[in-house]
Amino acid sequence: MVDRTLERETEAQIVESARRGDAASFGALYERHYATMVWLAYSILLDRNQAEDAAQQAFVKACEKLSDLKRADRFRPWLARICRNEAHQLIRDRHRSAPPPSTNTTYVDPSRSEGPDLDLVKAAVDQLAPMYREIVVLHYYNGMDYRQIAATLGIAGHSVRGRLFRARRQIERTLKRNGYPEGQLS
Repeated sequence: MVDRTLERETEAQIVESARRGDAASFGALYERHYATMVWLAYSILLDRNQAEDAAQQAFVKACEKLSDLKRADRFRPWLARICRNEAHQLIRDRHRSAPPPSTNTTYVDPSRSEGPDLDLVKAAVDQLAPMYREIVVLHYYNGMDYRQIAATLGIAGHSVRGRLFRARRQIERTLKRNGYPEGQLS
């Protein structure tokens, strides 16, 4: 359990404490960002177990390289970049050591009830370019708002809004192409 005083500190203060070797501070950073890093890695890997591995490895690297972080207030986007790199490294490793994954990999979110058309929607999301897919996953699956996504990815809020808009349009086009009833898209 994280010390309650850490909950009141700003992220930059917690990062500075972690830099000085305070394990509880790094634990607080882990608790704050682990779930988001798993979803970010999942948007790249489309595999929950590998996403968890990538997120955990990202935290290990972040702990080792925390002294390299120039601005403590940029911890979240810095960590997100490390996590993305770890996810992409897992993909490279997977391609080198195993046959290609199945093309019908879909998102699994046990908290949502699955309707008969959800598989089509999942397949459409899977087909998005990674920069769009990660925003869709963070927004719809992790429940983050535009501001939180912008802070996590280190991009402007209007970029999040624009990418999400383009992602929705691409999903809509894919669903129409695959016979999804047009009146049910809105």
